[in-house]
Amino acid sequence: MKTILLLPFGFLFLFSGKSKLYTENEHIKVKMEYSEKVSSAQKGELSFLLSPNAGIHVNTEPLFEILLDKDSHFTVNEEPVFSKNKEGYLAVTKPVLFTFSPKKGTAPGKYSLKGTLRYFFCSDAEGWCNRFSQPIDVTIEIGR
Repeated sequence: MKTILLLPFGFLFLFSGKSKLYTENEHIKVKMEYSEKVSSAQKGELSFLLSPNAGIHVNTEPLFEILLDKDSHFTVNEEPVFSKNKEGYLAVTKPVLFTFSPKKGTAPGKYSLKGTLRYFFCSDAEGWCNRFSQPIDVTIEIGR
């Protein structure tokens, strides 16, 4: 019985991250989860769960992108990983994942990861589409 009770608590410590909710886009809520601590040789993860209002879909082309501020201590590593639904739009039950790394030569410490998540969305009923640039700003600790 003790093992069963400890399993849920052990799971809480597997993901060393935080989350932040963005609501600037009136049509889509964005929940961001991120690695709050990385080493200089480790990749961190940025995860975005986009939750559109009814009648709105999120396009997968053009591709999602993160544009970091010019003076950022981080780089985004690869193209995002995401799933499509049967219509070819974003499967909104799964997150859009990006990885990031500290730039070479960045000393241990806490740094701001600031930038913009850019994505496209459309109204099914009204036929319009729009690009949205979601500002992001989180603090990441770089360890040794």
